[in-house]
Amino acid sequence: MTRRNEVTAAGPLETPVTRRAALRSLVQTAGAVSWGGLFATRATTTAAAASDQARVERGPLADEIERVMWDLVLAAWYPRCLDTERGGFFENFARDWKRGPTPEKFLVYQARQTWVAAAVALAHPQRRDPYLQYARHGLRFLADKMWDTQHGGFFDRTDAAGGPIPKVMPWKQLYSYAFGIYAAAAVREASGDRDALELGKSAFNWLDDHAHDTRQGGYFEHVTAEGHPVAMDVPPEPLGRDLPVIGQVGYKSMNAHIHLLEALTALRRVWDDTRLTARLQEVFEIVRDKIVLPGGHLNMFAGRDLAPYDERGSFGHQLEIAYLLEEAAVVLDRHDADVTARTALRTVDHALRWGCDRDHGGFYDEGPPAGPATRTDKVWWVQVEALNGLLTAARLAPTNPEYFQRFTQTWAFFRRHMIDDRYGDCYETVAPDGKPLRVHKATPWKTAYHITRALLFAAHELRRV
Repeated sequence: MTRRNEVTAAGPLETPVTRRAALRSLVQTAGAVSWGGLFATRATTTAAAASDQARVERGPLADEIERVMWDLVLAAWYPRCLDTERGGFFENFARDWKRGPTPEKFLVYQARQTWVAAAVALAHPQRRDPYLQYARHGLRFLADKMWDTQHGGFFDRTDAAGGPIPKVMPWKQLYSYAFGIYAAAAVREASGDRDALELGKSAFNWLDDHAHDTRQGGYFEHVTAEGHPVAMDVPPEPLGRDLPVIGQVGYKSMNAHIHLLEALTALRRVWDDTRLTARLQEVFEIVRDKIVLPGGHLNMFAGRDLAPYDERGSFGHQLEIAYLLEEAAVVLDRHDADVTARTALRTVDHALRWGCDRDHGGFYDEGPPAGPATRTDKVWWVQVEALNGLLTAARLAPTNPEYFQRFTQTWAFFRRHMIDDRYGDCYETVAPDGKPLRVHKATPWKTAYHITRALLFAAHELRRV
């Protein structure tokens, strides 16, 4: 990392006292609410020093982002995606929203669509009723169909009607499972519904009883239906067929643990529990101190002792981690804010150095630990997670204008080249110059989650100043 970025990372940070004061009085501004802490942020000098000019510049940008969210994203997804006959959500839409087959229902997709509806209901009370209905619709499918009533825990997949299909995926997977917790917590926060909280509690307790690594920390990422960790030497095709395995069997991954951090943070906002708090602290420290490596790149896959196995620059994840660490730190009210902030800035600075396309705008996908990107297509979720990470960095280091400049440039690229003005939502992937490559609107992996979370947060953060 350059000396310039080292100085940037040492920008003004708040003290534990100011953080606690911020938590006691969450920011509320015209058109933006604290949403019960959904996007609570630490107080920094930014809010105190914001000029009238900053408000003038940021207000119209927040308005534009919200117009895109309502008119081109959410209006395209809801209620179109609801499967009102079998429950849950449809998982296959073409560019023009022609619906394709949904032979299976995937926990990640079902939980993410549930979370989006709950987050919108919480963020915008004036539109609460329809989105809360969508969220409760999704939660019913998670609770009634995706919960394993025999062994406990969430199924990774069901058939289209919600029936178990153990031969397709006999294991429970940490990455998917985290989103089930995330969705239940969000519905509880938006609605106050007891059944949502009980699902979140049950899901956490089952996971912690069966997948927590009490010796080396973190969580086993693949467990059997009964809840036994899958050993590293299990053949990849134990049933004689390919399995939709997320990650690498026997290893701990960056991806599963950062989304578990996200899920436990959300659950902790609605459930003050000692064991949950301890696990959130543990996963937080794993992400901050083990997954983010000294150079700012990531420990993508690690041994069970969390020693690096596969190091890489994954620019969207680095930008996302900056946001997720700060979100969790607020909930935990930690007293090492400076350490967390410097780590967050280090991941953003690495992404800016190696992943930012300074000619066209936006961010590439991946690269080596230090060096130019090797996967240069621009994926939808990378661009919107860049919005989260860059705005987080701009708040943490308000004396460095580059973070906000790159935020506006990334938004301009995404708005111009990836938002589909004709049919709504965004393209999946474009070339470096913005030419569309993959235009499907919904797949089991492409949902409304990344884009809606980013647009909600961006509008809120811009108005906070």
